[in-house]
Amino acid sequence: MKAELAQLIALQKTDTNIRTLQTEIESIPERRAEIEREFDQRAFEIRALEQKKEAAFHERARVEKEIFDQRQRLDRAERNLKAVKKPDEYTAAIREADAARKQISAFETQVLEQMEGFETAEKELKERAPEVDKLREDMQARFAEFDEQVKRQEKELEEARAERERLMKELPKPMAALFNRISKRIRDGIAVARAHNGACTACYMALRPQVMADVRRGNEVITCDNCNRILYYEPENAAQPAHVS
Repeated sequence: MKAELAQLIALQKTDTNIRTLQTEIESIPERRAEIEREFDQRAFEIRALEQKKEAAFHERARVEKEIFDQRQRLDRAERNLKAVKKPDEYTAAIREADAARKQISAFETQVLEQMEGFETAEKELKERAPEVDKLREDMQARFAEFDEQVKRQEKELEEARAERERLMKELPKPMAALFNRISKRIRDGIAVARAHNGACTACYMALRPQVMADVRRGNEVITCDNCNRILYYEPENAAQPAHVS
């Protein structure tokens, strides 16, 4: 029976490892997103400069289109001045030409402002180019490290599943069935727990003295009266966790 208990303990450790690895692997998208958020925060100022540069470029293009339209308006007004015969038509054409010139002047000022904003952002981006390159290198290295970690975890999971299958085959069928039944019923999947200081370390309920004595002997499978987990005893001076998890 002691050999079977040792197998059950090993099986529990393997199951717990599988659960941990599965949780880690399932969290890959969120873990990757966390890395991206971290670098987004570091790159905030740089991205702001890039956006400022791009916005200045597009705004300049928009204003230049407005200047083009106003120049056409001015051309029409000047042609009308040559063709008008009535005083009121002449006055209207003069006003139209003046309004177009004012608009062109205002828009040209805006173009200069956008050019200045574009050049300022471009200059600062060039000055910070080494910082940007270092940031990208750091991010690529972090993702490479992350991908390697994921590969290791996937390999460990595959190996753990193979080990679980081996342990299940070595256990007597009734014992394997009991383990699976308890494991599936309990939320945390812990089917085997250590008995310590007269209590189950999984549910923390005190064990009857006779139950604790039987667990110490290890001659038969003993389950906790409260949580029904399989109990095992390990001497105080042995290396062990609080309970197998």
